[in-house]
Amino acid sequence: MSYILPIFHVLFSYGFLFFLGTAFKLSGFSFLPFFLPLILDIIHLIVVLTVGRNWSRKTLLNCTLIIKYGLIPFYLIGSVLTFASVITAFFPLPFMIFFGIIAVFLVCFGYAALLGGAPYAIAYILSARKERIHSKTTSVLCGICQFFFLFDVLSIIALTLKEHHLRKTTIVLCCVVTLAILCWILCLLLVFTQ
Repeated sequence: MSYILPIFHVLFSYGFLFFLGTAFKLSGFSFLPFFLPLILDIIHLIVVLTVGRNWSRKTLLNCTLIIKYGLIPFYLIGSVLTFASVITAFFPLPFMIFFGIIAVFLVCFGYAALLGGAPYAIAYILSARKERIHSKTTSVLCGICQFFFLFDVLSIIALTLKEHHLRKTTIVLCCVVTLAILCWILCLLLVFTQ
C-alpha cells in the first residue's frame, strides 16, 4: 500500500505532457495543469510527514528507489530534449526563440519531478541516521544532494550500495545508464563533427 503513491508519481511524470494537452482541450487555456506536479509534491510531503513516520527504513528506501530509478529514463530523455531546445533557440529565425521557453518548461517540470522523491529520500536518510546506518556527514551531504539533478540519484545509489540493499539491481542500472550516456555523447560527437 505504501508504494502506490511513488508508482503513481512515476506514471504521472511520464504521462504529464499527454495530460497537459488533454487538460488544455477540456478547460481552455488555464495555468492549473502547470501546478499539478507541485500539488503532487505537496501530497508526497504530507504523506511522508503523517503516515510515513510509521514506515520502516527499508520501506522508505524502496519508495525512494521506485521514484529515483523509475525516473532515470525520464531525465535522460528530458536532458536530450532540453539540450536540443536550447541549441535550436539560437538559430537566427524569429520564431525559434520559443524553443528557449520550451527548455525552461522542461527544466521546471523536471525539477518538480525531482522534488517528488525528496521527502521519501530525506525521511529514509533521517531514519538510517537514527539507526546509525550512516554517519552524520554522509546523511547531511546526501540530504543536500536530494535537491540537485544527478546528485540525487548518485547519492541514493551510494546509500543503497552501502546498505547492501538491491545491490545487483543497482549495479545493473548503473551499467545501463552509463551505456546510455556514452551513446548520447557518441551521437553528439557524430552530429557535431559532420
